[in-house]
Amino acid sequence: MKTKRMLLVRASKDVCAAEICHIQSICEMFGIEHVVIDLDVLDDFTTKVKDLEAFDFLYLGAHADTAGFGEADGSVFFEWDSFSAELCAADCLRYGSVLLLGCCRGGLRMVALTLFTSCGKIDYVTGPRWTVSPQEITTGFHVFLYNMVCRREQPSTAAARASAATGYDFYYYDRVEAEDAIYSKIIEDRIRDGVVNDE
Repeated sequence: MKTKRMLLVRASKDVCAAEICHIQSICEMFGIEHVVIDLDVLDDFTTKVKDLEAFDFLYLGAHADTAGFGEADGSVFFEWDSFSAELCAADCLRYGSVLLLGCCRGGLRMVALTLFTSCGKIDYVTGPRWTVSPQEITTGFHVFLYNMVCRREQPSTAAARASAATGYDFYYYDRVEAEDAIYSKIIEDRIRDGVVNDE
């Protein structure tokens, strides 16, 4: 079995060093190879990862909202769809990859759907839905990764246990489930409108 790999992306200068160090320690404990990069300019992302092997996990440390992420003061800001498209263009993710959004609002459905539609290599997105501290984020992801890597649990179980451990909701989204819900809604609408087969 291939060694699991994680790319840690620091997209905010005030993401505390202890947060990144904690995630690095978790990776070392669970045998996950890892690389840390700073993201200042989206166009530089591909250059920074082009000579690296592909990753199973991507941890994003930043401030975020429904539109994107970056610095708390908005001086550096990346839209979710632009970042996701850049991830695909950089070809740095293995199929079935998991994005760990270490930022407030990273667990919103709209964020996950935007990431899924912009990059087909992302299968799972997880993160907190509420405003949380770095300690709560790293504790949640410690539990999540333990369950995914060591216990080989499904992502929904890992997210539920991360939520239980922190007392904050860590949501996870699965590409297959999201696509199923979208396509089922389209088919239901077509049936309701009397358009069963448009051939």
